[in-house]
Amino acid sequence: MNTFPYGTANARMPLWSGVALISAALSLAGFNAYAAPLEELVVTATKREENIQDVPIAISAFGSEQLRDAGVRDIRDLQTLAPTLVLTSTQSETAGTTARIRGVGTTGDNLGLESSVAVFIDGVYRNRNNVALTELGNIDRIEVLRGPQGTLFGKNASAGLIHIITARPGTDAWGGYVEGMAGEWDAYSVGLGVNGPIAGEKLALGLNGSYMKRDEGFITDVANPGVTYNDRDRYLIRADVTSQPTDTLDMRLILDYAEREESCCGAVSRVAGAAGTAAINGIPGVPGTGIGQTILPPDPFARNMTSNPERGYLQDVEETGGSFELNWDVFTGTVTSITSYRNWDSGRSQDADYTNADIFYRAPGTYENEFDTFTQELRFAATVGRLDYLFGLYYVDEELKFRDAVRGGRDLNQYANNLQILSNVTGMPPVAPTTGLLPPGSFQDGQGVASDDWGQQTDSWAIFTHNTFHVTDRLDLTLGLRYTDEDKELNGSVVSNNPACMDNLLNPAIGSTVKQVICNPLLNPFVDGMYADNRNDNEVTGTLNISYTFADEWIGYGSYSRGYKAGGYNLDRGGLDSIISDIPGCLIPPSQGGIAGSPECTPEANDLEFEPETVDSFEIGAKGTISDWMTTNISLFYATFNDFQLNEFTGTAFIVTNLEEATSKGVELELQAAPTNNLSLTGGLVYQEARYGN
Repeated sequence: MNTFPYGTANARMPLWSGVALISAALSLAGFNAYAAPLEELVVTATKREENIQDVPIAISAFGSEQLRDAGVRDIRDLQTLAPTLVLTSTQSETAGTTARIRGVGTTGDNLGLESSVAVFIDGVYRNRNNVALTELGNIDRIEVLRGPQGTLFGKNASAGLIHIITARPGTDAWGGYVEGMAGEWDAYSVGLGVNGPIAGEKLALGLNGSYMKRDEGFITDVANPGVTYNDRDRYLIRADVTSQPTDTLDMRLILDYAEREESCCGAVSRVAGAAGTAAINGIPGVPGTGIGQTILPPDPFARNMTSNPERGYLQDVEETGGSFELNWDVFTGTVTSITSYRNWDSGRSQDADYTNADIFYRAPGTYENEFDTFTQELRFAATVGRLDYLFGLYYVDEELKFRDAVRGGRDLNQYANNLQILSNVTGMPPVAPTTGLLPPGSFQDGQGVASDDWGQQTDSWAIFTHNTFHVTDRLDLTLGLRYTDEDKELNGSVVSNNPACMDNLLNPAIGSTVKQVICNPLLNPFVDGMYADNRNDNEVTGTLNISYTFADEWIGYGSYSRGYKAGGYNLDRGGLDSIISDIPGCLIPPSQGGIAGSPECTPEANDLEFEPETVDSFEIGAKGTISDWMTTNISLFYATFNDFQLNEFTGTAFIVTNLEEATSKGVELELQAAPTNNLSLTGGLVYQEARYGN
């Protein structure tokens, strides 16, 4: 049994138990007389209301009751229901939340990277996964679409999509709800809401909110008694107004506000390098090399860590947003307009070395990011004879502001020297050709990056169409196309305060290991400057799907989809540093035979660019109703990603690169059953293999 952060106990099935569950469910056929018909689950994945079993794509959907019973409070909890979905956080939930579908997602906390898995809430795109990581409030259902998307939703996605649909206020009578939860680590939550008509059946109002608090984190700082990390303190309030002034017009206005203030994300040690451990714990037989702190032995299951008491992992988020949706039955179809504006503002501090030594850190107020996003989507959907057609336009205006400053602590000077002594005395890597140490006090506490300020303006528009032709009563042919055009403009100011590097990098007496530490890519002053650039990407993508109804209860389908994600910029000074460090002689002055200061050693803004990501995905599948109380779905998929966007850690910096190829393949099996009125079963079995290269 796994204990999850909210303190509720849930069981995550191993792979083999999914088979056991399916077998057990099938064996219950003898209880058919007591079975309850499965409730029909209606989804809008194709922008039309359809029974999920009639939709010829790989989709999972979960209603409000199922979500509540499973303890789903934010999108990370969906992993307990959707076996192909994995959500994780890295250094921070405010920037480093990663969603993967079928083993593919965009990792890391570089804000220049958009996610391969898109998240929508009530038809509105949330421009990064971390922006969607909030309390969900009153939910009607959640739909998880697997594989490339782009011909039905405004924003394209190369790996998949999560769509969260909130509950509309009712027009029959006033009602409400109150719910609560309590669990381990002093966790509790409260959710409440009221809704009802305010002008008969023509106007309704809904108000709901939720609050989640967990005073204790589930990772203990053993170096600082009473300190824990990864707690919870967040709330959401939402107002929802719906209006149906005529039989042909439906409007919905949603306003929401949310805040988070939490200590996240502490991490346990899985591997401790020998050199780093010795440099902090002290070098046996070499007096004066200890920093006076201790690195814990790696134990990923102990939930213990150490941190410096003067640093921390505080993160805060404030977000405000609103959307207006209009559906108007006109001519022979329906016009849909979704307009939204969202502001998302976050900041964090961080003990960046994850030890109780004071080596690297981000001070409060030095890491901040803000998104201002406006979106507009227009669609027209209609049916003419045997043809269901849809045409749409989409526009997004996104302004990103990002500030970061990694600084060295008071132990960095000694830490750099300790690594050099290790190299000199023991030959422990990295072995250095020069051996001189950094004079005491050369690197002062707080030096490093003064402020790196990045601004990115994105303007993107797209036209898309999705059309299904009912060739016969059983055979359907679907064709979807999309054209996307995206402009990005970058402006950056990179400013350091690192005299220790400036004074010692070109000093031949100082050991090269020391230089690697004090001039590492996080702090390198030789990339300081102003940077500006712009780029344009455009692409045609689409989907082709053939489906056939073999009997009233079974449907089979095959599809090909071409997915796409635009290129962008690596918003990290490490991307500029790599230009200097990768060219021999760039850090050696001409007087010593080098080429420092030459044009080829001068980084430029376009050095930060990465290229678009595309995917070709093939899938075959079948959906069937075994009886009125049991359904099953199966799909086989194979996807090839070209120029896959990867945020790679080189050991000293995060660099965004394009991998030539990545593949994802596998088989998925889902089952739902209600063998009795009081028992429902949901099972999922997935085998998938995702890898870089072929």
